Amino acid sequence: MFEAKEIIHQNHHWVSLVFLAILIFLTWAKVLYKDRLLHTASLFFANKYLFIYFNKEKNDIINLFQFLLFMIQLLALSLVLYFANYFWQFSAKLNALNDYLLLVAAVGMYFCLRYLIGLFLAEIFNIKNKFNRVAYDKVSYFNNLVLWILPFLILSAYANIYKELFFKITFFVLVILLILRYVLVLVNNKKLIVNNLFYFILYICALEIAPLAIILKLTI
Repeated sequence: MFEAKEIIHQNHHWVSLVFLAILIFLTWAKVLYKDRLLHTASLFFANKYLFIYFNKEKNDIINLFQFLLFMIQLLALSLVLYFANYFWQFSAKLNALNDYLLLVAAVGMYFCLRYLIGLFLAEIFNIKNKFNRVAYDKVSYFNNLVLWILPFLILSAYANIYKELFFKITFFVLVILLILRYVLVLVNNKKLIVNNLFYFILYICALEIAPLAIILKLTI
């Protein structure tokens, strides 16, 4: 285990390039969508902006702002998974930039599969508007979550001491925010979920479990 960590340290400079890419996307988002980025960072406390922006974009929820935040999500979440393996050694193979890029591809594939499967089911059952509503809330809260996690992730990467402790704190905060995200999505859409319980159960099985199972099957 010690040797594996030494190898990682020798090639750790690429992590700075990942953070640089995140900073570029974040700066781009701030320059073009300053107010919206600020509102996104406070969604856990002020969900009124969810309804405001959804009403403006319900026919075009895939746009430049969402693309920029998605790239930040992709890079940051893959880095969390990489650090999790680095500290807890789930796989000795994941110890270099190429392996991080594989994680980026796997995470990106998971998100894309989840959205496409959801869109397909929404078209079949004629519930596209309902799907867009729930998907928009989930994506928006996840954007918020990632913005909160970034400072903790930077500490995990660059702290000279207690690196693993900082990452454990980062991971704990991530789990808490993920739980909070799901609770808020359920609360915001409780009437919609209760009135469409069958579709909600189908949504959970098809969009949360199936894509993950496919990715694991392809990568393991």
